[in-house]
Amino acid sequence: MTLPSVAIVGRPNVGKSSLLNFLAGRRIAIVDSTAGVTRDRLAALVEHDWGRFELIDTGGYGVGDNAGLTIEIQSQIERAIEAAALILFVVDARRGPLPLDHAVATMLRRFNKPVLLVANKLDSPALDPLSVDLFALGFGEPLPVSCLQHRGRDPLLKSILEKLGAASTEPPPPAPELKLAVIGKRNAGKSTLVNTLAGQPRVIVSPMPGTTRDSIDVRLEFDQRAVLVIDTAGVRKRSRMTADDLEFYSLHRAQRSIRRADVVLLLIDATLEIGDVDQKLAAYVAAQFKPVIFGVNKWDLVGPRANAADYAAYITKCFPQLEFAPVACMSATTGTNLDETMRLALALHSQAGTRLGTGPLNQVVEEILKRRGPGSRSAAPVKAYYATQIEVHPPTFVLFVNQPKLVSAEYRRFFLRQLRQRTVLAQTPIRLLVRGHHGTRHNRQSKESTDSPGAPPQPSP
Repeated sequence: MTLPSVAIVGRPNVGKSSLLNFLAGRRIAIVDSTAGVTRDRLAALVEHDWGRFELIDTGGYGVGDNAGLTIEIQSQIERAIEAAALILFVVDARRGPLPLDHAVATMLRRFNKPVLLVANKLDSPALDPLSVDLFALGFGEPLPVSCLQHRGRDPLLKSILEKLGAASTEPPPPAPELKLAVIGKRNAGKSTLVNTLAGQPRVIVSPMPGTTRDSIDVRLEFDQRAVLVIDTAGVRKRSRMTADDLEFYSLHRAQRSIRRADVVLLLIDATLEIGDVDQKLAAYVAAQFKPVIFGVNKWDLVGPRANAADYAAYITKCFPQLEFAPVACMSATTGTNLDETMRLALALHSQAGTRLGTGPLNQVVEEILKRRGPGSRSAAPVKAYYATQIEVHPPTFVLFVNQPKLVSAEYRRFFLRQLRQRTVLAQTPIRLLVRGHHGTRHNRQSKESTDSPGAPPQPSP
């Protein structure tokens, strides 16, 4: 049995997204004074004492969206209500009830769902009398809360769990076997891909750039395995953003999604040239040592002369620091090659969790050293002794040598390339540490190598 769903509903700017973050105990939704920031349904698991439930944030009811997405936002609200076991009707107690609050109340009565009326922005008990007028909405006594002042959380959670009853005692859903972040520049087709995988319009799709503003977690089953697909906001050049731009927040949410993902699907628009945003996103993924698939989307639009091998070579030329990453040509609209790409993502996650035995590893290292040792241009000889694996996700190896500082970045790239060719780690990023052997005077020296030496540790689009 799935966990009961609780939907947060209300007009714009009453604090719905703040309430989601408040009850979940962490920042999930973007909170901004701009009306209509939330467009899609955002979900969070909430656990409290003896119960748990899935909390769903929705867009503002009645918002006049400047991108012409009012109907789509309304559809997402209604889908959340239909699936919900309980509705949290949020009202700004300092201003309400306004005519649009009454319109929300009328809409909710059509669905005949249990409703808890939440009087937000009551920062202290002295303001509680302001909630008296909310009885006119017809949903009983309002529950006073203040997301800003962290007031009223426990009483509200207790009321929610009482309404849900035994359904809230169900065990939590199993942890996903794969967390896949779908990233890319604006209008690359990320939301269309997520909806196709989910088999439903889970996120709003529009030709208007910047439709998705937040990172949206979508749980689904693929080949009888639990998968979490993370739809992220499309990224544009940082030079076109301002500090208070909503896309500035979206960018940081996308970067956070990359960090918490097991595998990243970097979506490339096959109808456009690879640009600066694609390059910066790839650099950020490489800096995080995340397994990545280059998903060449809209492949159905490039014509019959398109050659997948030629495009893969183009990808490798554009992203040399990720030369090992697989390329998948696909169409999010038609579903072409999506199942194969999902299986590839699962395989990459498994590959990144591989631990090589010390014996087999050093046999491979010996073969690499026979082919080419870590020589230097100086007179000092460089000798490699052995290697060991110390971590997975990403696979992390330590190569012990007598002169760590003299091992060049070029040799490290050679060593990693050879290691991939000779092991099962052919398509995953590898972290390499070069350290002094315990028997040398350089034993305290260490140097970390990545597949993109010289790149900043945290490049940002």
